[in-house]
Amino acid sequence: MRKLITSIATATVFLLSMPASADVAQVWECQLADDKTNDDLMALSQSWLDAAKGINENASVRIYFPTATDAETNSFIFAFYLPDFTSWGKFNDAYPDSPAAQVDEGWDDVAPCKVSGLWRTEDLE
Repeated sequence: MRKLITSIATATVFLLSMPASADVAQVWECQLADDKTNDDLMALSQSWLDAAKGINENASVRIYFPTATDAETNSFIFAFYLPDFTSWGKFNDAYPDSPAAQVDEGWDDVAPCKVSGLWRTEDLE
């Protein structure tokens, strides 16, 4: 129990110490299904983003397609951005019963995303 409390305390201190201006990005590595097109992907992505904005109007998405890399040609990165960890936590609390979760059910048919991670971003000027 002491280890659990220590872990929670450490995580809380870590999250609270992050700069308020840092965005949070949840990043997925995905593969477009062989029978789907980029138009299918973009339509699904836009539907999902529109639904996600119903939870948090500051939600944004960027899709990264390989151009000069050794990545597979049907691979891409789907990155979902929120302004901070508090927003991300509230988004995830509301997500299971949201329209975005319903749109999410179509992802495996269009573009399975097997790997994801949560990133804190910093802009340089």
